[in-house]
Amino acid sequence: MWLPVVGVLSTLHLEGDIAPAGGDFVDVPFTVPAGTAEIRIAHSVTSQAALLDWGVWNDAGFRGWTGWLTEDIVIGIDQSSRGYLPGPIAPGVWKISIGKSQLAATGTRWIVDVTFSDQQTLPVLPRAAYQPLVMATGRRWYTGDFHVHSLHSGDGTATLQQNVDLAHSRGLDFINLSDHNTIAQHALVAAQQPSWPVLVLRSSEITTYDGHGNGVGIHDYVDHRVGYQGRTWRDLIDDTVAQGGVFLVNHAGNDFGSGCVGCAWTHIDDVPWDKIAGLEILTAGYTLGERAFTPKVIALWDMMEDRGHRLSAIGGSDDHTAGVGADGVVGSALGSPTSLVFAPELSEAAILEALRHQHTKVKLRGPDDPDVDLAIRTAAGGLAELGDDVAGVSRVEMPIRVVGGSGMFVRIWRDGAQIAQLPVTAADFTTTHEDVPGAGDHRYRAELIDEAGRRVVVTSHIYVHATEASSGGCSAAPGSPLAALPLLALGLRRRRRRRLPR
Repeated sequence: MWLPVVGVLSTLHLEGDIAPAGGDFVDVPFTVPAGTAEIRIAHSVTSQAALLDWGVWNDAGFRGWTGWLTEDIVIGIDQSSRGYLPGPIAPGVWKISIGKSQLAATGTRWIVDVTFSDQQTLPVLPRAAYQPLVMATGRRWYTGDFHVHSLHSGDGTATLQQNVDLAHSRGLDFINLSDHNTIAQHALVAAQQPSWPVLVLRSSEITTYDGHGNGVGIHDYVDHRVGYQGRTWRDLIDDTVAQGGVFLVNHAGNDFGSGCVGCAWTHIDDVPWDKIAGLEILTAGYTLGERAFTPKVIALWDMMEDRGHRLSAIGGSDDHTAGVGADGVVGSALGSPTSLVFAPELSEAAILEALRHQHTKVKLRGPDDPDVDLAIRTAAGGLAELGDDVAGVSRVEMPIRVVGGSGMFVRIWRDGAQIAQLPVTAADFTTTHEDVPGAGDHRYRAELIDEAGRRVVVTSHIYVHATEASSGGCSAAPGSPLAALPLLALGLRRRRRRRLPR
């Protein structure tokens, strides 16, 4: 909503041409006069075909980013517009950063009008410093969505409360609020978190023109401007990890061209995969994504696992609207897919640690999907869980339990190849599958598929360091007693088109 500008100190008009050549970002400096309490920046372009991104920096660093949002940017001492940080407004040279999201060969002309005021116009919202919070205790599977946007993304419309309410109604324990290239949402979340029933993780979707990824658990902005002053993808990931966060690759198989700028992931040998924690094996709509995108991501996953990089399987709805207009084909409501993490408590620190150690699985359609547990018997007779290592065995004994998947099939994968497909013949189904892989390092995971062969649940891996067997062969022994396996489904109640994500 437009508010009248009062107490105007001065105004400034700037314009210029921007061309596709010369890098992806252009700085437009402007001088802020002393006594300024609020800066309002109106911006536009002359070409209807052009799509430019917008952000602001000063000498102290990042002040905000809203991408191609066309509404005015407002930066104030006590409150700023969405995507921007409030705080002191020091006089001197500031910079508008313009990103070349989409440009025709002829480029475009940008126009900027800046108003400096000694009074503020925006109502002040509650803010607080982040405080670690344990929302629940007990070692179990916690459910969430690792890719959720709010109106602090330039292309988002959901309020923070709408996201929390939808997550709670679907039975989720946490959401990862991954607004594009900003941390403006963090202090607003911290002020409300004690009253919310759902844990909201600190995050930002590091959104570039050649790939997107979530920095989960970060407290400072990670400069997303690849190519600007020599910045690389390695720098982005290093900066995320240096903050104690984890980096997740988003929608690696989604290539919509100009419909979703930079969505496809093309980085194979130019990023530090040893510092990447996980991959979104499904993003947004199940109907399209499970067939068109999930196989591509799993192929990338197997390639990196073959190289020795351990990666968690995660999923994200990429919901920007709190479910409004989600069709389940391209767009998806928050919670579809659902990611599960096995952790000793519901806290940001515990979820990050679970991601670092592959204690994850994904329900591709949503929280009411059937559940699958895969374990491997250790040499001492215990059970290793997803993400764990098993050594000193020659025969791999895999207890499996499926709840709610009668009529479906469990597939077992070793080292990226399917080695078994087992029918699920009961509502609470248990079996044990055995395999003799030969000496060396191996990895196992499970998938639950429906009658049409579509993936419904995908687990992360268990890692086996096998010894040579005295005799070969493999067998399946149905009906093993596995009632102790910690299935989330036993404790869960059934709960009840936006523009393409960027």
